[in-house]
Amino acid sequence: MGSRFVLVLHSHLPYVLGKGRWPFGEEWLHEVVLETYLPLLEGLECLAHDDIPAPIAIGLTPILMEQLKSPDFVTKFRTWTDAKRAALEEDVSRLPDTPEVRELNIFYRDELERRRSQFDALGGDVVGAFASLQERGRLEVMTSCATHGYMPLFGNDESRRLQIRTGAAAYQHWMGRRPNGFWLPECGYIPGVERLLAEEGLRYFIADAAAFDTGPGQEYNNGHIPVATSAEAPWKPWDIGAGVAVFLRNPATSQRVWSRDLGYPGDGVYREFHKRCEGSGWQYWRITSKQTDLGSKELYRPAEARARTREDAADFASLLRDMATAHEQAVGDPGVIVTAYDTELFGHWWYEGPTWIVDMLRSLADQASVTATAPMDILNSRILPPGKLRESSWGAGGGHNNWMNPETAWIWDNIHDDQRHFIDLLPQLHGQTGDMLLREILLEESSDWSFLITTGQARTYGTSRFLEHHRKVRALFAAVDGTGQLPASQTELDDPVFKYVHLNDVRRA
Repeated sequence: MGSRFVLVLHSHLPYVLGKGRWPFGEEWLHEVVLETYLPLLEGLECLAHDDIPAPIAIGLTPILMEQLKSPDFVTKFRTWTDAKRAALEEDVSRLPDTPEVRELNIFYRDELERRRSQFDALGGDVVGAFASLQERGRLEVMTSCATHGYMPLFGNDESRRLQIRTGAAAYQHWMGRRPNGFWLPECGYIPGVERLLAEEGLRYFIADAAAFDTGPGQEYNNGHIPVATSAEAPWKPWDIGAGVAVFLRNPATSQRVWSRDLGYPGDGVYREFHKRCEGSGWQYWRITSKQTDLGSKELYRPAEARARTREDAADFASLLRDMATAHEQAVGDPGVIVTAYDTELFGHWWYEGPTWIVDMLRSLADQASVTATAPMDILNSRILPPGKLRESSWGAGGGHNNWMNPETAWIWDNIHDDQRHFIDLLPQLHGQTGDMLLREILLEESSDWSFLITTGQARTYGTSRFLEHHRKVRALFAAVDGTGQLPASQTELDDPVFKYVHLNDVRRA
């Protein structure tokens, strides 16, 4: 048997439904559905139709599923696409009247109509479409923390447990089965979290290769952990305890897509993300070159981009074959190559990305040396060696600075205070009050608020969203501390997510 290839996609957006529109808010959700999730679903269905063996793993965070399953989202997405259609029609008068521009405008109109028809054919149920592919064995859907909370910085295990348990409960509610895989938000690992995952029957998660502890051999479960170099570690999954495995991202494959200088998305023929038509937001230009300023970008040519996508997909499949061959020659054993990306990179940021994924999986299926495989198929077919991870994340230097720094320390001070108070109150929390507090403290803990502040992408929005949920938590605390029950006026504090999850069901027994 040859080497195995595991493609993992992580899909996440914070809770933005009903929380602003543009430039920050619901527009994010609408764009990634149109540009990423629908094209990806279309491509995966094409692979299924052609009986191409190409299973992948895709994570859908619970808070993302909550929004996608909301009838409010379905209605708003249809309204938004109607507005995008009207804006395309108006672009005819905004842009130069040339055959190339008219042809590109028609290209976008046709694509928008296809996506809208696809959405309507699904009944607006994007999550259900992924669930259907899973039921047919075409992919594995992973879960995550309820609201993408960054667990290494949490103040206690019970707060971590509530994020994990709520995430597992949401998955079962929408997918109709228990999850096997778990995406640690921001790849944030802290020793011992595997015990919490095991409590929910979770079997594996993904981590950066740099998280693997390559120190001296250690005793572990009456066995000995072998020393593995950082180059060797990503080539196999590891048992890190409690019956939980870790798959490590392979740095070489990640670089080929993520790298600003070496990655495929930076090719000049691909569509430019940052230049948009004023008034409509549609993107009519190509990257041209990394040195070309926005004002000098050339017009996008879909046919040229399509041809390059096939070339880059074949190149990536060739890279996997070469890596697998070199590894097997060096160690005498086929390995596992894991590559993991944010799903939204494909389509939203890299317009041609979903097509590249499908082309790459087709190219890989044409040869026998490397086989696309789902994580559980690997775990069910081998005995894993014991390993150990160090506290880590995908952030700069593997640390926590992307979320905890001088600009965001106040957020964590408040989160820790609220977590302590919540845990102290747990024995007396029941019914509606307890459920509301659970929802709001989970939303307060989202990693996105501190990340948006740190990167400066949406500092004001990140600050206001954290404060919104923090103030709701404090108001609910006051209601509990003052009267022991929720005043009728306080029901306006409640956000309509995880309504089927009850504190009594997820608190520690």
